[in-house]
Amino acid sequence: MARPYLGGSSAGLVDVTADKTIGRSDAGKIMSLNSTSALTVTLPTDANIDIGFSIKFIVQTSNNNAYTIKTGDIADSGGDDFVGGLILASATAGYANVIIPAADDCNIVLDADVADGGGLKGSWVELVKIASNEWMVSGCVYSADADTTGAALFTDSD
Repeated sequence: MARPYLGGSSAGLVDVTADKTIGRSDAGKIMSLNSTSALTVTLPTDANIDIGFSIKFIVQTSNNNAYTIKTGDIADSGGDDFVGGLILASATAGYANVIIPAADDCNIVLDADVADGGGLKGSWVELVKIASNEWMVSGCVYSADADTTGAALFTDSD
């Protein structure tokens, strides 16, 4: 697994400033989301990676236009879905909730100013391919929305 700064290299940390498609060579890397423009990161399909593939995303720059992390296969009933959940912490109200994706959710949306969402600087999401059509999601997302429900964090594409 690649690690940032191992052996004096920063090859394990990737600065993401525009749309990106994740590939096999990105396994174990940390993607630093660093833009104020809307951008989409597309995960690989089952055919392009092995079970156990992992990747981490960190929000370096809060984005009011959304970072979207989407699975490579967005089809309902047979496409890639997320399982697990995210901790959503309100930076203003001092509470946290666990947000669990619904069936067929294939997008994670990190938007710093959307109602019922989150994605402030310091938010992080880790994904592990655990089975065909399944990504285990874990992480902590910070929100400036005092009464956020997290309903906008996971979405379905259709």
